Amino acid sequence: MNGHNRRTWRRWGAAALMGIATLTNLAPANAAVWGFNRFEFANPVFLNVWSASDQPVMNGTVKRSYTWGPNPWFDYKEYYQQSPNGLRTVQYFDKARMELNNPGNATPSGVTNGLLTVELVSGRVKLGDGTGDDQNIQRQPANVPVAGNPAVANPNAPTYASFRGVATVDNGYRDPDRTGQRVGAVLDKFGNLSNNAGLANDPLTQIVSYNTVTGHNIPRVFRDFIQNGPVDGLFAFGLPISDPYWVRARVGDAEKDILVQLYERRVVTYTPSNPAEFRVEMGNVGQHYFQWRYPHLGQAWSRGLNNPPETQIAYASKIATPDHWEVFLRDPNGFATTQVTSGSQETVPYSWRRSFVDGEQPRLITDSRRDGGLRQVFSINGSNPGDVRQHTVGSDVNSNAFNAAVSPDGTQIALIHQPGNLSSIAIIPFTNTQVVPNAALPYRDNCVYQSPSWLADGSGLVFASNCDGKFAIYRADIQYTYTPSEQYIPASLVNIRPIVKSATADNYFPRVSPDGTRVLFSSNRNGQGDVYMINLDGTGEQRLTTGNADDGAASWSTNGFEIVFDSNRDGDYEIYRLSLYAPENVTQLTFNQVDDRWPLWAQ
Repeated sequence: MNGHNRRTWRRWGAAALMGIATLTNLAPANAAVWGFNRFEFANPVFLNVWSASDQPVMNGTVKRSYTWGPNPWFDYKEYYQQSPNGLRTVQYFDKARMELNNPGNATPSGVTNGLLTVELVSGRVKLGDGTGDDQNIQRQPANVPVAGNPAVANPNAPTYASFRGVATVDNGYRDPDRTGQRVGAVLDKFGNLSNNAGLANDPLTQIVSYNTVTGHNIPRVFRDFIQNGPVDGLFAFGLPISDPYWVRARVGDAEKDILVQLYERRVVTYTPSNPAEFRVEMGNVGQHYFQWRYPHLGQAWSRGLNNPPETQIAYASKIATPDHWEVFLRDPNGFATTQVTSGSQETVPYSWRRSFVDGEQPRLITDSRRDGGLRQVFSINGSNPGDVRQHTVGSDVNSNAFNAAVSPDGTQIALIHQPGNLSSIAIIPFTNTQVVPNAALPYRDNCVYQSPSWLADGSGLVFASNCDGKFAIYRADIQYTYTPSEQYIPASLVNIRPIVKSATADNYFPRVSPDGTRVLFSSNRNGQGDVYMINLDGTGEQRLTTGNADDGAASWSTNGFEIVFDSNRDGDYEIYRLSLYAPENVTQLTFNQVDDRWPLWAQ
């Protein structure tokens, strides 16, 4: 099926609303990137590891700095070739990242916390155990301050990139043994070294051991902190990859002298001016690494509990151009409406690339025919509609790309690729600007694919497919086969199983909830379109709209407690809002004499 008439085969009924099912068990149970519950632990073993060291700090029974942080704030499935399907569960904390490479060993011994500092200094993101190009991605070293405030409020502080010339990151660098000396060496932002004899007066900076493996000196203050800490030193820190250096950094409103040493997994700091219990602290490596790996996402830890970033409601309308669709934005709590696109060819919204960056509107991912009439993928800055990027290019007049769903971490796009009469699901990097390869995820003869929606942890997709005459809703895991390229991510769908399937009715347009536990979908099983909700495992199906109207294309709110959908219950298609906790509260959002379709809120 082509174009945005993908529901024209459904019967349009008279406008009526007979009643809506009462909903229960709406509270999500798992952590998720965008769910209001993202501060929960992604796996019970992560909670066990955290509790052993940081629960006493949280309770106030121990006064010292956190080992991990007061709580997690982002979890996901990141690439790791030696893990099932090439993905491992990770969860970020202020001070580090927990990893579970093998879900079969969900015990504290199976939890690692990554060589984040090595990656930040070298610029090399590890995608597996190996050292080859297929298991690493080379980036620039991180220009993120190693201590103190973020860069915007700490512009002159040394960064991880500043340590590139004095750190051991597969480069053979070693420092001479300086046992017995005190540390007066100062490192600046540009990697230059100098000496401050006054700073060397502190007896706690005396070098008391030398690591012969990496070739670095350890001062008394850091040796004692690691040896007397609540966790095994090798597990938490790894080996030192630099000598200790004094840096000048802004902390709050004050410039301070801070002694810093980089270890494989952590950064440890000594600030003599701090209260005694907090003079030695773990650096915020988890925050620093997240900023470097996901610069488009912003500071996820800075958003308050139960406060995910809001998005406006996007939808397609013919109010400005009666012969084709254009994109509009609407404030969900008001009446302000903004026209986003204006052209001679249709554009409709499909997904948001969301962000934790305060004050920055995320990018709207759209289907558009502005490229010579082909359906292709474009993204638009919601607050600056002139900022438009094209993400796919048709190879010929018969090649279309549409229904583009951006992954929760904002790095990938799952879309429908349709060369000729065949269609399949392809996954491309968000940065792609090329022709989508024909070698997308495997094709099946006589099948039509539509509407991919990502699982909350990025491990798979929910989508609609018609292989035998009726559309059904399926769930599948994604198996990554090797390192993604700049244009194409080699992957396949595995463990495909139906969530909703009927021999007599079409079920289509699925949307996974922000917390990842439920799926909205539309169905014509009652002779007209209605909106349904079902658990991700295929249980607990509930009908949300009833009557003779054509209701469909539902989309979740940012907190997962409300939905928007389109309906022709007033004679033409308008956008409506429904509360899942009070389903009788249906609010009409648009009022005009033309069609408004395919609303998009949070996905």
